[in-house]
Amino acid sequence: MSALNNLINKRVIATIEGDDKTYDIIGTVINVDVNDYYFYEKGESIFITVTINPENELPEEIDVEELQNIPLENIRKA
Repeated sequence: MSALNNLINKRVIATIEGDDKTYDIIGTVINVDVNDYYFYEKGESIFITVTINPENELPEEIDVEELQNIPLENIRKA
């Protein structure tokens, strides 16, 4: 978990799926969430997400709520 906490305050590029296209949003990670409930209860995968604070104004098609719970695989180093 310590390694995941190192993501906080890091600048990343998050890929967000819009209605018609994909957007790359640059921002800073403000939270990391590890949902491991089903891992222990049912043996399913651990789901890791991040929340980012965008650097720039968001496109009209992207709502600020879409920047919460972004799957870890949808971010990369900026």
